[in-house]
Amino acid sequence: IDLTEALLLLSRADQRSFTREQVDLSLLAEEATETLLPLAEKHGVTIETRGDITPTIGSPALLLQLTTNLVHNAIVHNLPEQGTVWVDTSVRPRTVVLTVENTGATLTPQLVATLTEPFQRGTERMRTDHAGVGLGLAIVRTITQAHDGTLTLAPRSAGGMRITVELPAPAPHTSG
Repeated sequence: IDLTEALLLLSRADQRSFTREQVDLSLLAEEATETLLPLAEKHGVTIETRGDITPTIGSPALLLQLTTNLVHNAIVHNLPEQGTVWVDTSVRPRTVVLTVENTGATLTPQLVATLTEPFQRGTERMRTDHAGVGLGLAIVRTITQAHDGTLTLAPRSAGGMRITVELPAPAPHTSG
């Protein structure tokens, strides 16, 4: 069932068949972290959320799924104890940015480069009871692309990963 739902979500986002409306990424980040707090506590992971109001245009449901996938991955692919996840939203001149970082195993750039491919899991990453179906980051990549954004994955030198999603900021209203 999880696999079917993930594939359907991937298809919908890929076809860009969704209604676009104003969304605040910072509120979605708060919602995702609140939803996943019990999982974080179970894994001994601390979540720190901060950031600016980050308005963008898109599908609230798809962008919440993107945010939830990133935070979920950051929790389950973390240190076996006392791990940390940082969720940050910020505004740049023409874009808004969601960054999710986590502590964890040291990852190579080569491994990180494969993680957005469907059904890929980092072989060096820890196995947990929440192994997933291997589509989490593929869905994130597809939702990001469907929203004309960019997705960047980078290993952290201290271990873990930093994932950045950059989406277009809404055009400023011009008075006339």
